Amino acid sequence: MRVRRDPGVALWVAAGVCWAATFWLVLGSGGPGHHAAVGGQPAWPWPLRLGAPLGAWLVMVGAMMLPTAVPMVRMFAVVSARAPGPAVARLVFLAGYLAVWTAFAVVALLADRAVHALVASWAWLAVRPGLLLGAVLLVAGAFQFSALKDACLTACRNPVEFLFRHYRRGGAWGLGLRHGVSCLGCCWALMLVMIGAGIASLAWMLGLTAVMVVEKTAPRGDRLVAPVGVLLLVAGVSLTLSALLS
Repeated sequence: MRVRRDPGVALWVAAGVCWAATFWLVLGSGGPGHHAAVGGQPAWPWPLRLGAPLGAWLVMVGAMMLPTAVPMVRMFAVVSARAPGPAVARLVFLAGYLAVWTAFAVVALLADRAVHALVASWAWLAVRPGLLLGAVLLVAGAFQFSALKDACLTACRNPVEFLFRHYRRGGAWGLGLRHGVSCLGCCWALMLVMIGAGIASLAWMLGLTAVMVVEKTAPRGDRLVAPVGVLLLVAGVSLTLSALLS
């Protein structure tokens, strides 16, 4: 079954735009500080003070997660090719997927703000910036070995089986939500690292994106899970001990 247009190309283009916007935000804000790109302006009205950081989180999520969704979106385009209104169905499917990650962006933003406030109000923690990053690295490393990670990664790596089990005509929105939940379940802990590293940390963004893309789309990508988990745990222990002993 042939599909006239490859939706994967559109996703890669959208991800590229998000990456370009991310680089512009970071480089235009004076460097990769924790809140350099999304700190906002105190004189702005409150909707803009909330909207600008949320927009930055959404751009970051688009840059990091859209490439990982390419295989599933391509397969959905194939199975929905003969359904009524296939183009609309694909857009609805993608909208459901993005709705899950938008909800995550909201939660992540609130968590980021709460952590920032905690650090600012606690002098002991403020002089040990490596402690927060060390803690989230430990969480992310441990999650790599969890049953939930394995189940969600398996669902993401097998779009044919996923669609065979869950695809129904007219159910593109629910299917997109389901795939978004699987994707979130697979990657939330790695994305959590961005709270510790800072949304404007391009090095962490590039590294984590590469890990998630390989894990979810490469032929042997699941073999990367354990080594990445070990690396994250070692880095987390090292940073935590260094911060506590400083």
